[in-house]
Amino acid sequence: MAFDALIGSEALRERLATDVREGKLSHAYIIEGAHGSGKRTLARELSAALACTDRDSGRIPCGRCLACRKVAEGKCPDVIRIDRGSKSSIGVDDVRFLRTDVLIEPNDLDSKIYVIEGADTMTVQAQNALLLTLEEPPSYVMFLLLCENATALLETIRSRAPKLSLCPVPTDEIRAYLTKNERAFASLSEGEREEILMIAGGSIGRAKELLDAKERKPLLARRALAAAFVEQRITKRDSASALELLSSFGSKREDILPLLVDVQSALRDLTLLKRTESAPLCFYTDREGALSLCDRASMQSLLHLFEAVESTRKQLMRNANVRLALTTLFLMNR
Repeated sequence: MAFDALIGSEALRERLATDVREGKLSHAYIIEGAHGSGKRTLARELSAALACTDRDSGRIPCGRCLACRKVAEGKCPDVIRIDRGSKSSIGVDDVRFLRTDVLIEPNDLDSKIYVIEGADTMTVQAQNALLLTLEEPPSYVMFLLLCENATALLETIRSRAPKLSLCPVPTDEIRAYLTKNERAFASLSEGEREEILMIAGGSIGRAKELLDAKERKPLLARRALAAAFVEQRITKRDSASALELLSSFGSKREDILPLLVDVQSALRDLTLLKRTESAPLCFYTDREGALSLCDRASMQSLLHLFEAVESTRKQLMRNANVRLALTTLFLMNR
């Protein structure tokens, strides 16, 4: 098995395993992926692969030798992590020490690995400081630049570090992983498990975060509210029921904006289902229920509602009066 702690990304795992065996790893990589996509896991696996002392186990890294265990536990002095901490960005002072630190040879390993988390938050000055070291590093140094958006990095940085992109993990693989490794997942209802998988959007890291009830319950409540709004508009209940639902939306702009995005996701599902019953869904976990609701709405009404929600969202982003904007949305003509 190659990099088997990294779920999915089979081609990437095999490519890196081959490069490790043949000694063809680059001195720097940009690891790009969404939040929870496995960037830290890949950085840890790469670090462990360089550290691993059991090259004959058939598994890269072996995960059992002392070097692998120290990397996994964050106790290896030759794996140095840099992040922004509580700051909004990584500044020049955060990376300037690299220019001298890279000249100090490794303590335990044959390699010295610098893991820069949130590399896309580096200031231009910080990136330029890093570039001076990236251009001609010592042979034992590797840089791993973790980011969500590689285009935020200077072209000169990107040209010196191949990009490793982490793609969403198929839902079935996430379900299998959580079922096998997370007891909390098995203790949830089937509906909650499906909601977690839907919200995670192909991210195992995000799915694991959602196993925490404090993280999960507000999102499930928000999704339920979004679904109730869509159903209310489609089933054409009276104005009294609309105003009752309106009161549940609250008045905090920062809470309402993501709620409207959920409403749009629900409407997107229903619109696609009007075209084909097998459409991939990004909001509804109950396909039959969504199809039943879809049958009660015309394509025109769904598109009209989507546009109204988008107009309301834009108004709120421009600091429009929250209650007025929502009341207009709830009582609009169908």
